[in-house]
Amino acid sequence: MVDIERVVTLDDLVESVPEDLVRQAEQRKIASENKIVEANFSVKDPLNMSKDLSKAQRIRLYMENNPGSRNKDIVEALKGYSVTAADVANVKSIAKRQGTHEPRAYSSEAAPVRTPRSETSTGISSPGSSITLPELEAGVAFVKAAGSIMRAKHLLIIIEQIKAC
Repeated sequence: MVDIERVVTLDDLVESVPEDLVRQAEQRKIASENKIVEANFSVKDPLNMSKDLSKAQRIRLYMENNPGSRNKDIVEALKGYSVTAADVANVKSIAKRQGTHEPRAYSSEAAPVRTPRSETSTGISSPGSSITLPELEAGVAFVKAAGSIMRAKHLLIIIEQIKAC
């Protein structure tokens, strides 16, 4: 059974709340809605972002919203924030190292051709040559006979100078 005398309507409840509390609640609601709108606005339009973002964040957001844009375009768009070509290059370089870079704008036909490195080549040997196991063993024996790698290097420099004469 419902006691009709104890039933309170929604209107009665609203009227019983002090007016200043209602105003404060409405102001908080409006303020939070404005923050959400500002946050969405700044993400969508990097040119009108809040002053709290760094140059790198602005560049990343611009690149995210404008894929395929060139460094020159980004610098031009963000010149009001003192963004330089070096800043853009740094951000792109970091993104590339982290594996989050965007694909290049050129077609696969114009893509640069990379030649695979030989697994046995070293930076010292000439291109296309490889070091064999007997040569490696002889090199280790030479370093042991010289006493250290540094002395072996000095000996090789002296031998090179003698050969040049």
